Amino acid sequence: MVRTIRENINAPYSLHDMNVISFETTVNNIVMRTQSGIIKTTPPCSQPDGYVEFHNVRWDYSYAYLLDFCGNIGTFTGEKLFLKDFIKKFVPLGFCVMDETYGYNSTKLSGYLLHNRRHYECILEIYHEGDMIFVAEE
Repeated sequence: MVRTIRENINAPYSLHDMNVISFETTVNNIVMRTQSGIIKTTPPCSQPDGYVEFHNVRWDYSYAYLLDFCGNIGTFTGEKLFLKDFIKKFVPLGFCVMDETYGYNSTKLSGYLLHNRRHYECILEIYHEGDMIFVAEE
């Protein structure tokens, strides 16, 4: 019997507690900007100015889920949108990242969205066949 432990993905930077303020899109790419940079996860840890690039985004498999804020548990209502439609609809953007999950060709960010004085729980799924690049101004 072979037992294999999956190693966690050790991203060089974190977006936890970062406030995403904009998405800039081109045909198949996204530049995601935060209010206060990105957090370096290796010593010496720091918080340089920076942003994230997603290359060769597959828009037909990238989504945003908006859940009415209901507290910790209970019933809720929500909406699923294509990510491209979400980016157009929610300007200015105020999305605070609480969790980030990385998989094969995908990035999932979950957190809270504040728009027009209304709070939502929000999950963004970005399917990208190209690289995800952290750009730090160090």
